[in-house]
Amino acid sequence: MRVLHRWTVGRQIADSHLNEDAIACSDLRGIHAVSDGASESFASRRWARILVSRYVRQPVIDEAWLARAITSYHAAFDRAAMSWSAQAAFDRGSFATLLGLRFDPAGVSIVGIGDSLAVLDDGTEISATFPYSEPEQFRANPLLLSTIHDRNREILDDDFTTRWQLDGASKLFCMTDAIGAWLLSDRPERMERLRTLRTRADFVALVDDARGDGTMRRDDTTLLVIG
Repeated sequence: MRVLHRWTVGRQIADSHLNEDAIACSDLRGIHAVSDGASESFASRRWARILVSRYVRQPVIDEAWLARAITSYHAAFDRAAMSWSAQAAFDRGSFATLLGLRFDPAGVSIVGIGDSLAVLDDGTEISATFPYSEPEQFRANPLLLSTIHDRNREILDDDFTTRWQLDGASKLFCMTDAIGAWLLSDRPERMERLRTLRTRADFVALVDDARGDGTMRRDDTTLLVIG
């Protein structure tokens, strides 16, 4: 399995530097990750990038892994030099999703924390989705990885993983929440549209059209296709 497409579009298409989604991939190791930084939290773009890069290097999320990720995040900031309002925002923490995939000869193991979505497609229909299966689930506040270590206790104490078997026709579509909710709201028609995408221009046009007709929420939007 290898990366076929990896596209991302910011909330405002022209302002790509504000995009808080992140992707990291290693075809050689068969490890890939997508993260969506929470817009309302401090410097979530940086946190999302740290999470995906560290997952691809070491795809095991435990207490030590999170501690190292948080240390890396904190090292990028000088809290003492911040304004009082920036300090307050920094102290409230940064938050992000993490969708991580590890491929092996028998299939793929997936970790899904938050509302980024993995979709297993056989070329004709959707075989499985994770961690959500219904569009209504995107309306709830998701559990996210945080730069405040104690806020991750529920994640560390629970299991956010699944495993899928694959065949020669299988493709994985990994996406952040805006396009995930859009897809699950009308699976057959919209999955077919995703299958036909060939270029970034195709992807941008799809996102722009869906935002324009109100079927897709205006948010950073990312799609990773592996097959």
